[in-house]
Amino acid sequence: MDREILKIAFRNLHRRKIRTFFTMLGIIIAIASITALVSIAEGFQLSISRTLQSTSNVVIVLPGMGASIWTIGTNTLNESVVDELRKINHVEAVNPVLVKFTVMEYRGWEIPVTVMGIIPRDAQRFYALTGPQLQRGQFIPQGSRFKALLGYSLANGRVQKEGGGYLNWEILPGQTIKIYDENGRAWEFKVSGNFQESGESVIGGFIDTSVFVPLGTLQRMYSEQGQVSFIELWVDDVSFVNQVKEQVQKILPSATVITESQGIEVVVQIETMLNNLLIGIGSIALFVGALGVINTLLTSVMERTREIGTYRALGAKKRFVLEMILLEGMMMTLIGGIIGFGFGVLMAEIVVGLLRAKTPGLPGPVVDARVVAVAFGVTVIVGLLASIYPAKKAAKLNPAEAIRHVE
Repeated sequence: MDREILKIAFRNLHRRKIRTFFTMLGIIIAIASITALVSIAEGFQLSISRTLQSTSNVVIVLPGMGASIWTIGTNTLNESVVDELRKINHVEAVNPVLVKFTVMEYRGWEIPVTVMGIIPRDAQRFYALTGPQLQRGQFIPQGSRFKALLGYSLANGRVQKEGGGYLNWEILPGQTIKIYDENGRAWEFKVSGNFQESGESVIGGFIDTSVFVPLGTLQRMYSEQGQVSFIELWVDDVSFVNQVKEQVQKILPSATVITESQGIEVVVQIETMLNNLLIGIGSIALFVGALGVINTLLTSVMERTREIGTYRALGAKKRFVLEMILLEGMMMTLIGGIIGFGFGVLMAEIVVGLLRAKTPGLPGPVVDARVVAVAFGVTVIVGLLASIYPAKKAAKLNPAEAIRHVE
């Protein structure tokens, strides 16, 4: 394929600028969609992989048979089992938690939050093993009743307010917040400190937007003395996780016992299903874009019948015509693919940025070799497939009939 064919192909596309642009637009939209979706999915998968590595020692005990991480907060366990769980070999830390979904008030602003009731000594030891660490202040002192520890997003105003924008407050140690119980009564808590940002993790995002208070106080607020929503266990060696899980099931046969990795795998499965669905939607757009390329090239072949016949009459071989039309199709799809890839990366950043306003802690999009390979691999394949038929049709034109063709 020489430079002359390249010049002719470029000139032909430039001669029909408007049609070429709208043909490429379909490719741009399709590749942008696929790039954005794949890069966002890559970000989630990388985040989940990191979380799996950091929490593979964790076993979670949930109330009731068939429970899952999605039912946390709906049922409770008796707190008395905690002491039995502490005695299991290889259990280094136990963290019983009561979860409630309510409203927090600060300086007249009311926002929905997740409140976690914890035993300060147990939680401090557990989080020292799993993270996150404190950014400011100190952990809730053991024995205190009305002290609160905040997630990073709450403490630093990374919460979206109604009408858009962030609250942009900074809640410092020593300041007071209010938390409402199920009857609408406000309970005042003095902030003891707040966690560092837990990192780009779907599990960590839950911590960043939570308030931690003493377990006994939260039990009293909701009249659930002696009850917890779930219990987390830290196993000192990951090779003993399944052994500990079996021991817990013997102690609590009516409870659901899962490893942290199992809980995250549920999230992975749902994320994969959604990703496949969105990729399917993007593929439809790509198919429409491919049809646009075929239509443009076929129209071009019909409009240039005499031109192609002249090339053949002057001695151009079928291969010359075939390569010329193929090159036009490839140029349209490659240029559209490059532009679409750039827009896709930008779209991914914008979408994740908007979602983070609602859900702090979401992982950012990842543009790695796989994303690039998918975007440009799909572009090349579509360009070739969409160009083959029009190119063959042009190459098969009879030179004598083509020259006599009246445009």
